[in-house]
Amino acid sequence: MLKSNFLRIYFFLGVILCISLSQESIAQKMERPASTPIVRGQIVDKKNSPIIGATILVDSTTKGVVSDENGFFELDLSQFKNKSITLNIGYIGKESNSIEVKIKELPKSLGQIKLKDGVL
Repeated sequence: MLKSNFLRIYFFLGVILCISLSQESIAQKMERPASTPIVRGQIVDKKNSPIIGATILVDSTTKGVVSDENGFFELDLSQFKNKSITLNIGYIGKESNSIEVKIKELPKSLGQIKLKDGVL
């Protein structure tokens, strides 16, 4: 019973985190100019089903986003002056994936990014 209550609390906190991050993302979209270096994509599983709540983080930073209810994400990289950055993509129960993105080629879409099932 106690374990079940903890799982409900963790689930509820995760939902609140996703909602707050998506609201922040909407506000950021409204404020940026058209030439902003943005990377977009969709996180899917091996059956091409969207993965909701996958994390997309810029390596060695705290900058990142969470994929939405359709697995889509959009990340503003205007604060990075490097020639390239690495995105670390992960989800519980899936193998993590790393993708190198060249800043000068942005904005662009990475298309679908498949995460393989992980070993539990």
